[in-house]
Amino acid sequence: MKPIVIVGGGITGLAAAWELQQQGLKYILLEASDRLGGKLNTEEVDGFILEGGADSFVAMKPAGWQLCKELGIADRVIGTNDGKRSSFILFGGELHTIPRGLRLIVPNDREGLLESQLLSEEGKHKMLTESEVPPRTETGDESLRSFMVRRFGEEALDVFGEPMLAGIYSGNPETMSMLATYPNYLNLEQKYGSVTKGTASVPPPPPTKREGPTSFFTSLVGGMSELVDVLHSKLTGDIRIGQGVTRIDPDGTVHTTISEAIAAEAVILTVTAPVASELLAETLPELSHSFQEFHTTSTGTISFGYKTDELPHPLDGFGFVVSAKEPTHLQACTWSSTKLSGRAPEGYSLLRVFVGGHRHPEDLALSDEELIDLGQAELRKIMGITAEPVVSRVFRWNEANPQYEVGHLERVAKIRLQAPAWLQLAGAPYGGVGIPDCIQQGRNAAKNIVSALTPA
Repeated sequence: MKPIVIVGGGITGLAAAWELQQQGLKYILLEASDRLGGKLNTEEVDGFILEGGADSFVAMKPAGWQLCKELGIADRVIGTNDGKRSSFILFGGELHTIPRGLRLIVPNDREGLLESQLLSEEGKHKMLTESEVPPRTETGDESLRSFMVRRFGEEALDVFGEPMLAGIYSGNPETMSMLATYPNYLNLEQKYGSVTKGTASVPPPPPTKREGPTSFFTSLVGGMSELVDVLHSKLTGDIRIGQGVTRIDPDGTVHTTISEAIAAEAVILTVTAPVASELLAETLPELSHSFQEFHTTSTGTISFGYKTDELPHPLDGFGFVVSAKEPTHLQACTWSSTKLSGRAPEGYSLLRVFVGGHRHPEDLALSDEELIDLGQAELRKIMGITAEPVVSRVFRWNEANPQYEVGHLERVAKIRLQAPAWLQLAGAPYGGVGIPDCIQQGRNAAKNIVSALTPA
């Protein structure tokens, strides 16, 4: 049997390789860059653990934890410091605590919202009377902006919806798909007539004995690249780093950047939509064109390490998000050494700011030095930090953040129908951007190939 070729060595491609290995199938993984892991990129500098991408994964989605168990690193999984798990919103130039009882956008504590200074009286009234808004009669998808304004009001969109819902996807509320990102809210509206009523009516899941940390988010002692490194060390197949793909033929032949033509039994494509479009442009033009309907955006992170006694802020939480109309270049800021233990040496603190996205995509054109200066200027203005960092590091993710725009699910269904039988599509562009989502997609793609190759 010819090998299965995996294009892309991020966590999706690595998970696909792991699953194929468990099934006893031969594979070749091709990664164009000089390292594996994609957006999982951890660097240790002078005792600081700096994350370029995700710093943790959702524990309640089993794919991440299950993979850690299979790799024998379950004892390396750590939870967040939930005793310090308060968060803030930058609004009006000041950091405000998130209103008591607010579950993302749903106010479960009337008094908690009324006490907040984040909304006008009219804005609070609109949120608290969401249950009186009739459910939408139209079917199909709608944007986050449409949903939020319709049910909770414009202020709630700006203060809560954009930073806390759209921010997870680095998305634009004007175009972001509710069906692809938060279908549970649409379901609650239709079933109970109101998101607030629905949230109150759905009983909490019964307590279960779950292995590992009990916090909502989990990470690894040495950072998220530890997962990548251990996984790589246990893969016995043909892993080629620094070898990309130039095109893929209609019969599944994969042409590499070293002018090699690999005849593949099947191909698992885990790259971004723009790259997928480019690889298929010559040989599968219709599918290539469909990939162009998927849009991406660029983001970056800047990590700063400081002496703790030089910081004017207590860092008494996990960080802050930024309301939509705030005049800052930051999307958010994580107080990493508060959120996770071991992220900074004793006597030091680590912060990470997020830049770019749909608000300020032009910032990614700045040099590293300019971005560091920009990040310091914003932290000085917001948190009063005037100290010079002892460590600073910029990570860039150019056109690497998929945008789940209105109609996303239909576009995904379309390209899956257009894709030939030997081609599997997996990763963040399609069915979830979180680490467990990508792991599950990679493994499912491998399982689909196994099923197709197994005689009935």
